[in-house]
Amino acid sequence: MKRRKFLQLSGLAAAAVAVPGIAYLASPLNKSAAAIIINEFHYLKLDKEGVDKFVVEFLKVYPPSGSFTTKVRTARIFKMKASQAHLGSNITQQYLLSTDFFRNKMDESKLVKYIGYFDGFLMPCSNPFSETFYPPKTNA
Repeated sequence: MKRRKFLQLSGLAAAAVAVPGIAYLASPLNKSAAAIIINEFHYLKLDKEGVDKFVVEFLKVYPPSGSFTTKVRTARIFKMKASQAHLGSNITQQYLLSTDFFRNKMDESKLVKYIGYFDGFLMPCSNPFSETFYPPKTNA
């Protein structure tokens, strides 16, 4: 192999490695976290502005650490779910609790809107998992 050919192939290999790395570092944390929520609940109609507002408030309550930022960005690039990225379900559960999804009796056909950041200490009487929110059972 001639030197010129070797340098061309080395340059192509370096570019192939650098492009995903640049995309990884350039992805903002807010957009990455919003993408995880949207990917996780792909079957729901989500209000995109509400997701963005939730992420901003979530990151105020839980300031990002290095490992959290790494996991969120990696999950966005590879389109992973929160459980696959080992993020736990904290961000996704907190999002659902902060929306009107349970108030609408878990109707997947309705638009899921962000209401406000859910805090169990401020809203202790809200129980989204009570029987009153489940669809009525039909005897068939």
